[in-house]
Amino acid sequence: MDKIAKPRSRKSIREITKIIRKACGLENSLEFPILFFLEHILVEILDNFEFEVVDDAELGCEALAYPDRNKILVRQSIYDRAYNGNPRDLFTIAHEIGHLFLHQETSISFARGKSTKIKPYENPEWQANTFAGELLAPPNLIRNLSIEEVMQKCKVSRQTAEIQKEYCN
Repeated sequence: MDKIAKPRSRKSIREITKIIRKACGLENSLEFPILFFLEHILVEILDNFEFEVVDDAELGCEALAYPDRNKILVRQSIYDRAYNGNPRDLFTIAHEIGHLFLHQETSISFARGKSTKIKPYENPEWQANTFAGELLAPPNLIRNLSIEEVMQKCKVSRQTAEIQKEYCN
C-alpha cells in the first residue's frame, strides 16, 4: 500500500535544508559532507539516532530509514561507494536522511483504494528525493555554474545537477 506524506512544497523542503546547512556552518559550501553528517552530526541532533551498515544480503533495498526510530540502515556496497565519492550513493544516503527529517510517524498515512493517486508533493519518495537534491546542490549556490561544474563541485549525478539547475530561479 502506498504512503501519503504531509504535503510539502519544494520551497518548504528547501527551507529545511537551508536550516540544516546553516546549523552546520555550510550555507556557502558547494560540497555537503553527507557521510560526516550521517556519522557525526545526526547523533548530536536526533535523539537515539542509530546508523548501521549491513551486509548487502540483509537488506532488500539500497538503504532504509525508520523515521519513527531515528534509524538508518545502509547496504555495505552503497556505503563503500559513497565513501569513495559515488554521487548516486551519496544521494541515496541524503535521501534516507530526508526521510528522517520529513517523515516522522505523524506525517505519514496510507493511501486507501486502488484509484487513490498520490500527488507528488504528498509522495514521501518525491519529498526525500527533493530533500537530497536541495541539500547536496542548493539552487542559490549553483545558479551560475554549468551542469558539469555542479556535478564536480557538489558531488552529484548529472540527473541531480540538471533537476537542481531547473529550480535556480
